[in-house]
Amino acid sequence: MTSAYASGLAHAARATPKLATDAVIQALDRLGRTRAARVLLFLSADFASDPRPALIAAARAAQTMDVAGCTALGVLNEDDWVLDAPSACALLIAESSSLDNQESERLTLAAPHTLDMSWLKKGPARYGGIAGDATGLGPYKVWQQGQIQNDGLCELPLPTHRIGISRGMQPMGEVHVITSVEGFDLQTLDGRLAIATLRRLVGNLPPLHDLALAVLDSDNQPRQILSLVSVNVDSGVTVPSQLSPGDRVQWLQRSADYAITEIADFARLPAPQAALLFSCASRGAALHGGLDREWQTLRDAWPSTPMAGFYGNGQIAHFGGSNQVLHQSLVMAALG
Repeated sequence: MTSAYASGLAHAARATPKLATDAVIQALDRLGRTRAARVLLFLSADFASDPRPALIAAARAAQTMDVAGCTALGVLNEDDWVLDAPSACALLIAESSSLDNQESERLTLAAPHTLDMSWLKKGPARYGGIAGDATGLGPYKVWQQGQIQNDGLCELPLPTHRIGISRGMQPMGEVHVITSVEGFDLQTLDGRLAIATLRRLVGNLPPLHDLALAVLDSDNQPRQILSLVSVNVDSGVTVPSQLSPGDRVQWLQRSADYAITEIADFARLPAPQAALLFSCASRGAALHGGLDREWQTLRDAWPSTPMAGFYGNGQIAHFGGSNQVLHQSLVMAALG
């Protein structure tokens, strides 16, 4: 019996259409088929100036025009991850009956310079990633049905039955109640200076991107995670959203070990037919001393599961009751 999904990965010294062909052929061999119903094709940023020859090559190899994907800093499948060479990753879906489940979450790919937040937040639950390169400045390309999307958007209903999110931010200390704010500046928590409650936990402040504030729901679960814009003794802690007295919050700090714990919890679930991974470039090897321990954790847990994904400039997930753009996160989708 053949599989419903299979992946392939190819890399070389130069970005040529052959990489897309090789990735698709590798996946077809694993499927035991000569064609596929759909190709999810992720290409390294080396292809961003003109990925069309690679899209045509992938479509020809898979014998389908249904090719969707984007460019990214790097790509991955279950065999390896590549960040430092021209590369192509393909996940093949064998049967058309596996596609277009309108009840399912939507795989959503976007270019950062065209992402419409009002569009993102409306409609069904979404997950995916934001295309990009190492500079975060572009160029970016997103494609669907084998065509470059001028609006920089792609959405596909897929048979997705689980979504996991790793923010890698470990809760610190107690839950606080906001007692005063001024604009976007958090002044006091539980009647104490907000900065004092933070310094009591961390002493000398680490880089601000390693800290965050969780806004909690009635069950003390995060409904929103806010980055810290600035920390000032006089004006409090500035966050990018206006909060209100009475809101319950908790400080968070980035932790590589906590990230692995989150991913291991997701990986304890039964192995899916396939998995999609959307990782921030600041995660993976950047967070774990040159090795992508997060990828390895999922690979060890699901050794027979085809995987595909990329390292990008942001992640998309349904979090806290709405579709959001996340940063420094890993979004995991189980298919089948």
